[in-house]
Amino acid sequence: MLNRNDACIIKDKKMEHYTLERTGVPNLDFDGDIIGTSGGPNPRVKIYRTKGIQYIAQLDANQKFSKAQHFDKPDGVIAYFRNVNGLPQDCEDAIEEAAKNDDGFKAAWNEHIN
Repeated sequence: MLNRNDACIIKDKKMEHYTLERTGVPNLDFDGDIIGTSGGPNPRVKIYRTKGIQYIAQLDANQKFSKAQHFDKPDGVIAYFRNVNGLPQDCEDAIEEAAKNDDGFKAAWNEHIN
């Protein structure tokens, strides 16, 4: 899980600016990094972490208008993807990659047993 010091380091890092165009709702405009994608040269699924340590789930990422939603925690992203036909493989691939790049995703996705 990110602590306050980690958040400061992320905020100081140079992040890219993104504008995600969505159909029927306002565009999402933010600074952040891509922490997970589905496979292939044109990934259909992307997961972003914003400068403010929020998460964005994007479906149909290779189309002009995509489905994208923002969440405070990785659990929200995972639940959002589960609502897409029970978590398709490309969504699971993006979550697995995000778990490698973000401690919050790692904690939410991996089951820890003592």
